[in-house]
Amino acid sequence: MKITFDKKADALVISFMDGRVSRDTKLSANVFAGYNREGNLVEIQVLEASKADQPWLTLEATAALLGKSTRTLLRWIETGKVSPKKVGRDYRFLPEMVQKLSGDASPIARRHVAKRK
Repeated sequence: MKITFDKKADALVISFMDGRVSRDTKLSANVFAGYNREGNLVEIQVLEASKADQPWLTLEATAALLGKSTRTLLRWIETGKVSPKKVGRDYRFLPEMVQKLSGDASPIARRHVAKRK
C-alpha cells in the first residue's frame, strides 16, 4: 500500500495495487474508489483532503465496495472480524480496513461489484 499527497491538487491517494484505474465510483463527498478492468480496488482518492479530518467510509459505502450487504458487515463487527470506529450510532471504516476485507472477498464478488456500478 502506498499513500501520496499532492499539495497542488489537494488530493490524497491511497494506492492498494499497481495498475490503471478504468472506473471510479463515488463513495461519499470528495471520496472516490478507483477500480481496474477486473473490478479490483486499485486506489481511493480523497479530494480537498486538507479540509477533511480523515477519509472514513460509511457502512453503506464499505458494503457497496465489497459487494456485501450492510447486515453482513454488522455480523462481521459482532464477531470481531473487523473493528470500525463508532461515531454515535454509525460505523466508520478506514481505507486500510476495506483493503483487508476486499482481500478476503473472492474475485467473483469483486467482479460483481464492478458490474453493479
